[in-house]
Amino acid sequence: MSSKPIAAIVGMGDAYASRENRKDPLQLAAESTIAALADAGIHKNQVDAIFTGRSPWADKRSQWNNIFASHMQMHVTFSSELTMHGAGLTSTIAVASQMIAAGKAEYVLCLQSDATELFVDAVAMGAEADADPQFEAPYGPTIPALYAQAAHRYFHEFGITEEDLADVAVANQRWGAHHPHAAKAKFGEIDREKVLSSPYVATPLRRWMCSTWGGGTGGALIVTSPDNVREGQDPIYVLGYGSASTHEYLTDRMNMRSCKFPDMGAFPNLTHTATVEAARQAYLTSGLGPSDIDMAQISMNFAHMGPIIMEDLGFAEKGRGIDLYRGGHTGIDGDLPTDTNGGWLSFGQPGISCNMDSLVEAVRQLRGKPLGLAPARRPDTALVQGAGGMLAAGSVMVLSSAA
Repeated sequence: MSSKPIAAIVGMGDAYASRENRKDPLQLAAESTIAALADAGIHKNQVDAIFTGRSPWADKRSQWNNIFASHMQMHVTFSSELTMHGAGLTSTIAVASQMIAAGKAEYVLCLQSDATELFVDAVAMGAEADADPQFEAPYGPTIPALYAQAAHRYFHEFGITEEDLADVAVANQRWGAHHPHAAKAKFGEIDREKVLSSPYVATPLRRWMCSTWGGGTGGALIVTSPDNVREGQDPIYVLGYGSASTHEYLTDRMNMRSCKFPDMGAFPNLTHTATVEAARQAYLTSGLGPSDIDMAQISMNFAHMGPIIMEDLGFAEKGRGIDLYRGGHTGIDGDLPTDTNGGWLSFGQPGISCNMDSLVEAVRQLRGKPLGLAPARRPDTALVQGAGGMLAAGSVMVLSSAA
C-alpha cells in the first residue's frame, strides 16, 4: 500500500459534436485518438492494445473495438470491449495498467465515443438496456422510473427530501453553466425554486434532477508505464483502481439477501452500490483515503445518486452525503470540487461515452487546462467513479498530477 504510480496517462484527446456540428461515433473516436497520439508524441503503430467500452448506442455494431481499429488501420496484439455498463471505461485503464505491468504492451489506447441523440430516437428506446426483459420490461418502465424507486427508498430511510435533491442539481449546474460543451449550459445558473418548479419525470425526480442526453463526445487516453514517461509529456499518474459488480437488474437486486462485499449494508437494500467495494480496492492499492482526494468526477445520472455515491466513496456517512452539496463542499471554493464540467447531470450523457467524459475532465483539471471553470485551488489528486446498470456495477480510479 503506497502511492507509487502503477501507470501513467501520457496522451489525452477529446472531441465534441452537436446538432449544428454532427459527427458519428467513429468520427469522434478518430478525432480524439489522433489528438491523444499527438499529445503523447507517439505514432499509432506504437500502440500495442486498444480497449473500449461497449458499442455506442449511435453505432451498435458488435466488436466495435475491432471496427474502430480497422477504421484507423491500427494493427495491435490485443483489443477488447470492457462492458461493465458505464463502469467499463474506468476499468479499461485498470486492464491497460495490468497489461503494461506484465510486459505485454508499451502503449495502450483506451477510448470511447457516442452521439446518441444525434442519430437515435433515445426516448423511443425506453429502458431496454436496464430493465429485466422477463419481470420488468413487460410493464413498460422508463429508466427514470427505475431509478426513482431507489430515490423513494433513500428518502424513506434517511429523511432526504426533494428540496435536498434540488440543491444537488443547483450545485452541478453552477459548474455546467460555464462549460462550452455542457448540454445544460444554455440555461445558466439556477436556484432551488427553478428545480422544484420543473415537472415530474418520475416522482420524486423532477426534470432538473435528471440528466439529459447531450450531444456527442469522444475521448482517448494513451496509457504507459510510469518509467516510460518522456520529457515533454504531461503525465497524469494512475495511483490505484478498483471495480465490482453485484447484479444486473433492479429485480435481481431486490432478490439479493447477502453479498460477499462487506460494506454493502444489510440486504435487501437500494441505498448502497457496488462503488463501495470499488472504492475500498482503489484506496487500498493507492495507499490513499478519502481525505487525500482533492477533486471527484462521479457518475450521477439522477440527483439522488450524487449523495449516495459520495457516501459509498467514503466522503460522508450513509445518509449524510447531501451535506456535501448543502455546505458548498463540491463547489468552486469547496474542499472537494465535484463534477467540474457539470457532471452527467448538467454536462449530459451523450451515451456510452459519459464515463470517458469524466476521465477527460479529470485529466484536464489535473493538468490545469479545463475547458470550463477551474476550482479555486488546483487539485493534485482526483478520483473518477464510473457506474452502470441499476446500482449494479462500479469502478473507481485515483489519479495524480505528480509521481
